[in-house]
Amino acid sequence: MGSTVCKIDNMTVKNFVLTTLSQNPEYFEEVIGLIEEEFHYNAQQHYEQDFAPLMDPLNFENCFLYIDQNTNTVVAHLAVSLRTMIKSNIEMPVALIGGIVTHKEHRGEKLFKNLMDHAINLYKEKVSLFILWSDIEGLYEKFYFYRSGGLIESGKKDFSSNERPMGYEKTTFSNLSEKEFQAIVNLYHSFNEQYFFTIKRSDKDWSIIREMNSIDLYIKKNSINEIVKYFCINKGKDLSNIIHEISCREIEQYQELLNELSSFKMWLPETEAAKINETEMFYTAFVRLGSLSLLNSFFQKISKHTLSISEMNNELVSFNFSAKDYQVNHRDFLQYFLGPKPLEEFADFKLSLYISGVDSI
Repeated sequence: MGSTVCKIDNMTVKNFVLTTLSQNPEYFEEVIGLIEEEFHYNAQQHYEQDFAPLMDPLNFENCFLYIDQNTNTVVAHLAVSLRTMIKSNIEMPVALIGGIVTHKEHRGEKLFKNLMDHAINLYKEKVSLFILWSDIEGLYEKFYFYRSGGLIESGKKDFSSNERPMGYEKTTFSNLSEKEFQAIVNLYHSFNEQYFFTIKRSDKDWSIIREMNSIDLYIKKNSINEIVKYFCINKGKDLSNIIHEISCREIEQYQELLNELSSFKMWLPETEAAKINETEMFYTAFVRLGSLSLLNSFFQKISKHTLSISEMNNELVSFNFSAKDYQVNHRDFLQYFLGPKPLEEFADFKLSLYISGVDSI
């Protein structure tokens, strides 16, 4: 099988084997079936389409699973998508975690714990942050994940094709011409990656996104047929009626774009609250700290060398800011900078996470 035997509590469990989809791609359909059963997908919904960046064959080496050797079936799965976040041209490597599932007959056997420990140990010196999305707070705090980041929702109106903003055309990424698709790529690169604290997209990322037909894309063109604005809404079973990515050609068009969309359900980072007169917010994601050296490098650059992190253990982070020393727990450190409601001293860094539904897992 080309896999390794997993150890639980320092004892070898002979009937469970830890492997990856790159080593054993023949289990892909079974993994998808287990995830869709657990997440209550119907026959018209497809997890591998909704979360293509995670489940694409190019990412199979980061899809970890347990096989029960007695039955030769998948009993648990967890996947990691290694990405880069960018703010003001300063980059931060992160690990997005998703596709977490354990077969109902094997819960309580520490399979999930061992998969999570394996992933964290594998990447903890390679990324600044681990990020995941879940409603189960107590479970992930055991792994030092804490709710962080402030997300706001604009309007309450459900979006429909009949009520869409004037001038927008409905399409999908795959239906765009090569020129149109490149225009979308350029808008995201020149606006989103410059303005927000968001995911940086490589050519490989865009090639995967182009096949994500479960996302509805709306584009607006100018008088010479150039795409100047776009937004994404829906993502299969996920993010129904939520506008989760927006972009425009120039910063001068941004407020106009917000005004066009603000009556609909639209998610934005809390840094944009004043622009749409919205104060209610909720948490963006669960976040865990990663490599001390990578975190320190990012914060030194983003703070123009007024902040440096000197030490970090499982409980506390020690850092110096403007010639003063501080020591705080992980939850406070994350929320001081990422929000919700970051400390006033750090608000100007504008590090509220904006990971759109296109990239989230």
